Amino acid sequence: MKIDKIVLSSLIACTGAGMLVTGCTDGQGYGEAAVNACITDTTVYLLGNDKASPNCHIKLSFAYLNPHSEKDTVSEAVNHTLKQMYFGDLYAKLAPQTFIDTITHNLISDYRRDVLESYRTDLENGVSPEDMPSWYNYDFEITSELEKGRDSIWNYKVVTSQYMGGAHPNTWAKWANINARTGRQVSENEIFGKADKKGICKLLLEKIIGSANERLETDTITSVEGLHANGILLDEEVFIPENFLLKADGIEFLYNPYEIAPYYLGSFKLTISNEEITPYLNIKK
Repeated sequence: MKIDKIVLSSLIACTGAGMLVTGCTDGQGYGEAAVNACITDTTVYLLGNDKASPNCHIKLSFAYLNPHSEKDTVSEAVNHTLKQMYFGDLYAKLAPQTFIDTITHNLISDYRRDVLESYRTDLENGVSPEDMPSWYNYDFEITSELEKGRDSIWNYKVVTSQYMGGAHPNTWAKWANINARTGRQVSENEIFGKADKKGICKLLLEKIIGSANERLETDTITSVEGLHANGILLDEEVFIPENFLLKADGIEFLYNPYEIAPYYLGSFKLTISNEEITPYLNIKK
């Protein structure tokens, strides 16, 4: 396939004096399909070989299934879903290594497009490399995990962290449950009965209160009003987050930073056991 050679050549040209580590590793999966990972870790400098110039660090790890045969269309369907989650629809049809190489190439191109002209202007105006603003240095990291979950369910996690200037890096996660028999993502409505969501939200509220007390090292938060007093759930009633995983021992829910609480409190990962949540599920086993 021509695109593999084109992308690799472009990466070599763009990397310049940077370091590039890339490759795929093998693992274990459901049945005969194994979990693999394509990994890239590269640093590129804004002015090619000039290591005194700002740099962009890119670290990507994409977990996917290695089909056990040409007839294994389910693994291919799973991989298509994973790639859509990882970086959108644009590259979902590419082979895993080409997928990662293409994302890397485009992030490098975007970095240079965003800051090169401003950096050269600063140099022309007499700003020394040592005095350049820190936001000329970018950092991108996307990691993913593919693990066995409840019954024939794949649990998929994608965590994205990026720094493009600002007070701090931004980090967020996407979680999904993939049907290992069909390759299709399992939707919220398939798992949670519409009439039962109120009961699940009550359980989630109890977990949020418990987590808030632990984080703030107190035992005084006992209600929604107590959460509000600490900046939690100010703009939202309790809701089932988009991110949840069907685990063997229960369901794990994730609220990303800012979703229900201030940035300094981070993300909220909450687990509700099977014993607690099974009465509210469409799937009972």
